[in-house]
Amino acid sequence: MHGIPTCGVVIALIAGCGGSERRGDPGRVTLHRLNNAEYNNTVHDLLGTSLRPADNFPTDDRAYGFDNVADVLRVSALGLELYETAARDLVEDTLATNTSATSQEFEITSSSTVGAAQSGGWLFFSNGTANVDFNAPGAGTYRISVRAYQQAAGPDPALLSIEVAGEPPALIPVTALVAAPETYTVDVALTAGNRQIAVGFANDFYDEPTMADRNLWIDHVAIAGPFDGPVVNEDRRAAILVCAELDDAGCQTQILSRFTQRAWRRPPTVAEVERLRGLVGAAVAQGDTAEAGIRLALQAVLVSPHFLYRVEVDPDPDSTAPHPVSSWELASRLSYFLWSTMPDDELFAAAESGALVEPGELERQVRRMLDDAKAVALIDNFAGQWLFTRALGSQDPDYELFPEYDEELEAAMRAETRRYFRAFLEEDLPMTEFLTADFTYANDRLAAFYGLPAPGSTELVRVSLADTQRRGFLMQGSFLRVTSRPKRTSPVLRGKWVLDNLLCSPPPPPPPGVEGLLEDEVATGSIRDRLEQHQTNPVCASCHSVMDPIGFGLDNFDAIGRYRTQDDGFAIDSSGTLFGELPFTTGTQLVEALAAQPNVYRCMVEKLYTYTGRPPIRIDAVEHIEELTREFVASGYRLRELIVAVAIHRSFTTRRGEP
Repeated sequence: MHGIPTCGVVIALIAGCGGSERRGDPGRVTLHRLNNAEYNNTVHDLLGTSLRPADNFPTDDRAYGFDNVADVLRVSALGLELYETAARDLVEDTLATNTSATSQEFEITSSSTVGAAQSGGWLFFSNGTANVDFNAPGAGTYRISVRAYQQAAGPDPALLSIEVAGEPPALIPVTALVAAPETYTVDVALTAGNRQIAVGFANDFYDEPTMADRNLWIDHVAIAGPFDGPVVNEDRRAAILVCAELDDAGCQTQILSRFTQRAWRRPPTVAEVERLRGLVGAAVAQGDTAEAGIRLALQAVLVSPHFLYRVEVDPDPDSTAPHPVSSWELASRLSYFLWSTMPDDELFAAAESGALVEPGELERQVRRMLDDAKAVALIDNFAGQWLFTRALGSQDPDYELFPEYDEELEAAMRAETRRYFRAFLEEDLPMTEFLTADFTYANDRLAAFYGLPAPGSTELVRVSLADTQRRGFLMQGSFLRVTSRPKRTSPVLRGKWVLDNLLCSPPPPPPPGVEGLLEDEVATGSIRDRLEQHQTNPVCASCHSVMDPIGFGLDNFDAIGRYRTQDDGFAIDSSGTLFGELPFTTGTQLVEALAAQPNVYRCMVEKLYTYTGRPPIRIDAVEHIEELTREFVASGYRLRELIVAVAIHRSFTTRRGEP
């Protein structure tokens, strides 16, 4: 075993560190907010909706390479507002009803602000509004029409203001005069229920010397709609409104109990359901229907911390004694680890019966869930972040230098890495081959780009890399593109990725004042020649001497992942030494040397452990990772067996309080 030279902050891994009283400690677990991917998946499974509200939420913070580490998943004031809006939209989308378009007219003959009745309408001679109360029969787009004319004065026409409560006003220039009033319209989105709409005058003008006075006259407002709205799905309504007598207290209790148990991922208490029923009663008392009150209660369920967080409870919050998590809590841990969403009916049933906490049933459920289509979340969210495929497309290459790079090629590269990872997840291939495998997945476009024989398919198929310069993950286009600059390769980025994500030994940030290569400088040598100047500075050399040789070994692949032997006329030298000890002359020899490093497989375990939502740096986490690494090795480096081992490990099935 070859060691990794110290480069940055390294945590000493000392067997038994912390003393016997720490042994078996499941560690501290932070209250875990659903991240954006989990939120979208959960509302889809809970409600059957196609809406993706979290696409508009603030971006999740990341830690240790992942966006589901509980310690950094904060909630901002804006986030709370967006949760409230999302809950309203989700309930309206799910419980949409067939609503016929309506049209109502309102006479404007008075206002609470300055003006006077005139000619059957209201003349605003100062800025002000008149309010219209409209009961929208359903959510959708409505057209508001206002008949008006101006008394002109000054350089601008009068501005008609139309404002829906809580939204910015629409300002419409009124050019019609008293002899021929005109109708002015605006389309607005309204939610179902009572809505207040204010119409009025927004730009009063008066010139005292000339007595020029701009005023606005309005005589009526018409509101028509909705012209669109949510698609009505009676099956989705029936899945929530499980009984028909919505005015009946028993029916309300049945609806809210069932929905809350699924949304909160555990049975609600009687008191919790009664509080939700109180919202129904409050709505009815104010003149709304029982269904409107139930909608309000459902929204309350969706903005509750019990929905937005994966809440777990310690019988004694001050005790450090480990205890098993409840069957409901374990079901949530499992489903968000493997599927990035809520439990399904079978997992809920195992939680409700208590069978899930039995070791045999737990392992059976894990294996069942890995066989489910929802396990694609491990590809999208775990591999997508670990292998950086999520980042593909975040920075475009220079299209003048690389005209062959386009969306079709990029999509094929992304699909290649996803399908390649899936092979190790589903086909029991050992992860010792992840860096060295002599196969990949390509369609005709990607095969042509790689210089491989066309497989005769627009879909990805398995192709051989035998007798080529390409092997394993580190020589796939997706990785090579995201670790390059727009105009050139970046051996530093490629080497840093390997240290970060394959060896779990990240380098520190560069010292202040250190500049990288200038993108527009005239090349006076190869990238390697220019980067090796960093190593003449002892401050830089400590990290670059470890990082750069890894990148140099991959420099036969250009900034879009195409194989080459020269860079701007300079011959590429891909030789070097790994950790200053293991010589290599080609990229293939480099990946073989990396694949022989035990620390690579410990790092894989650390990455998967971190993906459960916990920082890998605490003493208890280090102990867990070491134990799981031994199991990973004993399993023949099978990824699927590692996932099972993590899910049945005490760090996953138990918890403790914190003094």
